[in-house]
Amino acid sequence: MRRREFFAALATGGLLGPARRLLADSILVSSNPLISEYNLESVDDRYTPVDDFYVRNHYGIPPAAATLILKGEVQRPVTLTDRDLAALKVRQVGAVLECSGNGTGPDALVSNGLWEGWSLGEVLALARPTAQAKYLHLTGADGFRRSIPIDYVHEDAMLVTRLNRRPLGAEHGAPWRALFPGRYGMESVKWLREIELAVAPWPAQPADYLASLKAPDGTVTREPLPRVLTKSVITYPALGAVLHRGTVTLRGLAWSGSGRIVAVEVTTDGGKSWRLASLEPGSRYEWTIWRYTVHIQGTGIAEFACRAVDDTGAEQPATRDPRRIDPYANNTIERIQFLVQ
Repeated sequence: MRRREFFAALATGGLLGPARRLLADSILVSSNPLISEYNLESVDDRYTPVDDFYVRNHYGIPPAAATLILKGEVQRPVTLTDRDLAALKVRQVGAVLECSGNGTGPDALVSNGLWEGWSLGEVLALARPTAQAKYLHLTGADGFRRSIPIDYVHEDAMLVTRLNRRPLGAEHGAPWRALFPGRYGMESVKWLREIELAVAPWPAQPADYLASLKAPDGTVTREPLPRVLTKSVITYPALGAVLHRGTVTLRGLAWSGSGRIVAVEVTTDGGKSWRLASLEPGSRYEWTIWRYTVHIQGTGIAEFACRAVDDTGAEQPATRDPRRIDPYANNTIERIQFLVQ
């Protein structure tokens, strides 16, 4: 079932069975709320096709919001329509969007897209924020809410209406959504209905996306997640593939919310040695495509692994911080095995 057929069936009440696979490139995890993963092994272009772009919704898809309310710590509370926003300069940014709950492996909650819309800073300027405004309270038409520092706006934040030169689909937040490049996806609230500028954040809730660290004495502290962590994956050969002796070119992806990817290293001998892969970088927030050619001589089980480094020096760890008891922001080195005949 293609994703567009899924939406048609959902609209007519014709989808009542269990979750099932969609295309080879997209896996339906949940129908309500809609969650679908993107199979990274299918990557053949820089941008993820819109029909396969991952989806992580928290509630049902709501009717499209026709207005955007700006209120709170502003000099001019305003309700904006698409006509008001059309007067602003249109901008584009290529950016990876990754769910904070994305793990390792080929079926992933991450995609790379070309986004189009308006600078969120310019949108907010229409309401003239006061000096006391330190946080943004974002509310989507589905009821999902986030409270984030206003400083995030200065990190190329946008109000987007198009993805890969197509209008946003219902599953991606039409008619508009927030986009915070380099931040995990939960900040980029869909179906954005209201932005309240505030002096303080909303109180943290148990279900909030936070890093939870458990100390030896059992004390648990919770703190905000960082920018998208440096990460890399192998997209070819596929996990569990059967290879033949000879020359094989490994392919993969790497990205980071903190800086540009400057190196991807690959090991084919269990970590005894690491070799640099060749890189095809994208723009600042896009993923980098990498390749590495290896000559396989022996037979049996072979294990390959990759690790990335960005221009701030951030690199992937071999293991996760043992204090972490939450499932978020996992960027440990991916190791995959193949059978060589």
